[in-house]
Amino acid sequence: MRDVTEFSVGDILRVSFSTYSDNLPSFLPLSLIAFAPSFAVVFLLDSSSVNNPLVADPTTLNPLSAEYWGFMMATMRESFVDLLCAFWLQAGVAFGVVRHLRGGNPGYLETFLGSLRMLFPAVLVTAVVAVATGIGFLLLVVPGVIVSLILWVAVPAAVVERSGFRALGRSAQLTDGYKGQIFGLALILFILQSVVLAVVVMVSSTVLTDIAAVRVVAQSCGAVLSGIWATAVAVTYHDLRVLSEGVDTRVVSRVFE
Repeated sequence: MRDVTEFSVGDILRVSFSTYSDNLPSFLPLSLIAFAPSFAVVFLLDSSSVNNPLVADPTTLNPLSAEYWGFMMATMRESFVDLLCAFWLQAGVAFGVVRHLRGGNPGYLETFLGSLRMLFPAVLVTAVVAVATGIGFLLLVVPGVIVSLILWVAVPAAVVERSGFRALGRSAQLTDGYKGQIFGLALILFILQSVVLAVVVMVSSTVLTDIAAVRVVAQSCGAVLSGIWATAVAVTYHDLRVLSEGVDTRVVSRVFE
């Protein structure tokens, strides 16, 4: 059972990576399932060379061309779907993370069924968080960052506490006073995700001649990295609740019993 005495970004990262690796047979399939809509958008809707971000066509760089706006619309569409899938994954992973922190070792079937049972209370919250964060980043980057920090643990709060839309205010309450540390955590995760994905795309582009195969590798890598991100969010929720309310992991996970 996890013992928390302070909010430590380094400790959250360490626990997140170890939790994800220990539960890889459960979390990896969940990551791929959650990102199935993203795969569908990329390979069915945006499969043309015009909308393919891995194809450097000079016409897509001209703001006066129709190809440019087609590319931009595809990029925005894929980004929003990825965001929605990421929050959906947070809802699924929350179950396995809290069970693991309690000292359990849930298998794939238990984690999958448990995540489905807890997914419904978080569906609308997931959509609201995705839309609010997306609008914030479209307006200006700073509002998007602020919104994402305020709602950082809204999805796991909705799943664990079954609080519905109250999870939005619950997240604001739990993150109050910790937004600086959460921003540091998010920044580290973002940089790590960007670097790893860039390296994977570069290497796969060199090894594979088919651009579609490269996109499959890139999408799969993105799903795995999002699973690590979702694990870190769930660990953050757990630690914030323990620190804010003085409860232990057994109390946090009581909803799953």
